[in-house]
Amino acid sequence: MNPMLRVNYSELSTKVLGNLSNRTIEVVSPAYQSGVLQHNPLVEVLTAKNKSYQEIVIKSTYSGLGDPVAEADLRRDKLYRSLRRMLQGMAAFNETPKGKAAEALLTVFEESGSIRNLSYADQNIVMQTLIKRLDEPVNQGHLSTVSAKDEYDALKQAQTAFEAISAEQTDANSALRKKPSASGARRELHLALRNLFSLVSAMKNVAGWEDLYHDLNELIKEARQSNRKPPKKEPEPPVAP
Repeated sequence: MNPMLRVNYSELSTKVLGNLSNRTIEVVSPAYQSGVLQHNPLVEVLTAKNKSYQEIVIKSTYSGLGDPVAEADLRRDKLYRSLRRMLQGMAAFNETPKGKAAEALLTVFEESGSIRNLSYADQNIVMQTLIKRLDEPVNQGHLSTVSAKDEYDALKQAQTAFEAISAEQTDANSALRKKPSASGARRELHLALRNLFSLVSAMKNVAGWEDLYHDLNELIKEARQSNRKPPKKEPEPPVAP
């Protein structure tokens, strides 16, 4: 007598469970389209729960924008320091029009605050204050005097680019946090697989169901075998059963 299709889900690694679910859907799809499982809601539930599981658990739980944000911040900081150093060099000629204009601009930098060792959010406050001050007509005149309008525009564009990618990261991470928890997604996938396996097990001796039963049984055996040899180079993330 054929045994029931059973899996100790809590013992399956994150990736093995995801693979078992994907392959189960592949195996039952023909039967769902025109066979014994035609339009069966259990297949639809499994497909939906598997999609959530793959998105929440298998994929990265972060936006993946950390590196682009850091690169945008580095470019902004580099241009900020370069413009300031340029003005410091000119300010040494304090008797010339360029020197006096550079001194006035450096005062704006000092009054706006330093970005050194600040968080992204605090750096933004400093940069927004600085740009607002440098956009004033009198300071635009000073920038023209020291021939640094192009350099200032480059800094301003770098700040705009940073704010855009930083906002995108914030929105993406916020959306991820609103998704169901990894443990919840795993539990729901367990239930969806268990319900489908229970149905096929109950019908295994009815004509048309035997092949489907044997195919799923082979998938379960493969999952158990794969689970005994988890890849060593990439540890599984902790997910409660």
